[in-house]
Amino acid sequence: MAYRTCVTIICLLNLVLEVVDVVTQPNPTSRVCIIGAGYSGLSTARYMKEYGLNYTVFEASRYIGGTWRFDPHVGTDENGLPLFTSQYKGLRTNTPRHTMEMFAFPFPDDTPSYPTGECFYKYLQSFVKHFHLMNDIQLESFVTKVQWSGDGWNVTFMKSDTKENVTEFCSFVVVASGEYSKPFIPEVDKMNDFKGKILHSHDYKDPEDYRGQRVMLVGAGASGLDLAVQLSNTTSKLVHSHHLTYNQPKFPGTYVKKPDLQYFTPNGAVFEDNSFEEFDVVIFCTGYHYSHPYLDQLTSGITATTAYVLPLYQHIVNIKRPSMAFVGLPKKVVNKVLEIQAQYVAALAADKFKLPPQAEMLRIWLDHVQTLKKRNYITDVNVVQDMGKYFEDLHKEAFIPFVPPVITTIRDFNQQNRLDDLLNYRDYDYNIISDTEFERKYNPREPVCNVVI
Repeated sequence: MAYRTCVTIICLLNLVLEVVDVVTQPNPTSRVCIIGAGYSGLSTARYMKEYGLNYTVFEASRYIGGTWRFDPHVGTDENGLPLFTSQYKGLRTNTPRHTMEMFAFPFPDDTPSYPTGECFYKYLQSFVKHFHLMNDIQLESFVTKVQWSGDGWNVTFMKSDTKENVTEFCSFVVVASGEYSKPFIPEVDKMNDFKGKILHSHDYKDPEDYRGQRVMLVGAGASGLDLAVQLSNTTSKLVHSHHLTYNQPKFPGTYVKKPDLQYFTPNGAVFEDNSFEEFDVVIFCTGYHYSHPYLDQLTSGITATTAYVLPLYQHIVNIKRPSMAFVGLPKKVVNKVLEIQAQYVAALAADKFKLPPQAEMLRIWLDHVQTLKKRNYITDVNVVQDMGKYFEDLHKEAFIPFVPPVITTIRDFNQQNRLDDLLNYRDYDYNIISDTEFERKYNPREPVCNVVI
C-alpha cells in the first residue's frame, strides 16, 4: 500500500509542478509520425489518410503486420534487430473475427469466425492495399528516440539496412509499437541449475519442433492454453504448470497438470505440492513486458516502465503533452478497441474535437486509478475496466462511430466459452443479428481463407 501511494503522489507532483509548461490541445498538425506498422499503426494510418493529414509510419522490419506475420527467425531478424512478432504455425485467433475486423472492411463471408494467423496477416496486407497505405509506410526504420523539442517531437530512427541514424521533426506522434515484443520470464529458484532448454512462447514456432520430447509449459493464459492443445498431440510428455481454474479438457494421457513451480533441478522441477517431474524443454507462456525504450522520459511527460505507462487520458493521450498518443496499449481487450483508439487519435490530430483542460484529464485518470479493485494496481493502470463503456465514452467525446454492445457481448461470451470448451470453441461460427444480439452455429471445418491481396 505504501508503494502504491508513493508512486501515485510522485506522479501527481510531477504533473502539478510542471503544469505551466503544458499545452492542453495540440496545435494544427503539420506532420504525424506513427511508430509501428502492425494492426494499431495501420488502423491509425488509414484514418490519418482519410482526414488528409501528412503522416509517415516508421516500421523497424522489412514487413507490415507486426505480430500477425510469421517469421521463422528466433531472437533477431535479418537485420539483427529484435524480432517483434510472436506468431507461430497453426495459430488461429482466439476471439471471433467480428471483434477484430476494421470498419467497412470485413473478411469474406465464408471465412471461419476464428481465422488462422496466416489468414489474418493476409487480411492486413489486403487492408494496406485497399486503402493505398504503402506509400506512406517507411520500412526498415527502427525508432530509437522520441524527444520533445519545445514545439514538437524529434524522432530518431536507424535505417535497419544501412545502420544510418536519421532525425526528423514531427508535430504529432502516435506510439503504436504493440505490447508483444518483450517477453517476460519470471525468476524461479535454481533456474540456472536446469540443463535443458528454456525459452519463451515468443520464440515458439512449430509444434513439430518438439515431437517426441518431454516439455513443460508454464502459464495458462491465451498462449499457454493454445500451446497445450498443440503440444499435447506431439510431445512424449507435456507437463503444464499453472494455477488457472477452468474446465480442463480430456488431453492425451501424456499430459500432466501441475501447480506453480517451486524450484528447478538439473533434469526437471519441483512444484508447490512438492511433486517432481522430469522434462527436457521449458516454454514460459508468461506474457510480456511493456517496452518503450525510445521514449525520452525527461522530456516526454510519460513515465514508462515494463509494468505500466502513465498518466494517459482515455488510455490514449499523453496528459502533459497531448501531441503524443498511444494506440494499442491497453491489455485484456479485443482488436476493435485498438481500431476505435486509432479513429480517436486521428480525429484529435485533425482537430475534430477538443480535449478537456489538463486538470480535468488528470482528474479522470485519477478516478480510474482510485477505482481499481485489484491489489496489483500497477498492472491494472493500463487495463480498460469496462469495454462497452469505453467504446461509448470515445464515441461521445470524439464523434467517432459507435461500436454496438454486441461486440462486448461476444467478447465476454467467448472469454468464458474458451475456458469451458477449449478443444471445440473454434468450431462455431458467429453471426451478428442486431446491435445487441448474435447467434452461433456448430460448423467444424478446415479454416479456409479467401482474402485477396
